[in-house]
Amino acid sequence: MNRCRVGWLFSLTAVLVMSLAPAAWAVGKPEMETITISDTFEDEELSEACGVDVTTSVHGHITVLVFPDRPVGPQELRTIHLTFVARSVGNAVRFKDVGVDLVRVLPDGTAIVMVVGQVPFEFTGVLKINLETGDVILEPRHVVDMTRVCRLLTR
Repeated sequence: MNRCRVGWLFSLTAVLVMSLAPAAWAVGKPEMETITISDTFEDEELSEACGVDVTTSVHGHITVLVFPDRPVGPQELRTIHLTFVARSVGNAVRFKDVGVDLVRVLPDGTAIVMVVGQVPFEFTGVLKINLETGDVILEPRHVVDMTRVCRLLTR
């Protein structure tokens, strides 16, 4: 889901940024939506990495603020608070996806996404990417892998 989150964010952001017309500089209220998530799925990624069948449940919410009338500055802000419980063979591991994703347009027109927080099996910290070129501007320093989760699921 983590790689999907970043990919989904890039796709959504690209559409958002491309659809922004040079609008008036007036700034209106942001549009807000809260998405509640509650799902259970066969976790193919963890199953493959750990060598056992893993079922994962996810519960939480994502709040999205969109600033439609801003040609420069924040375009979209997402707050993410998801709790996952991965289960296999009588074992369970709980982990979180928490943080803030911010898409903003700089005065020179450059669109940037900044992912801050904890993205399971990816990183904790800050990741900044130029959405037009795909270039990474800032990489997180703390990378998190699946080793510990697999050890707990297979003990």
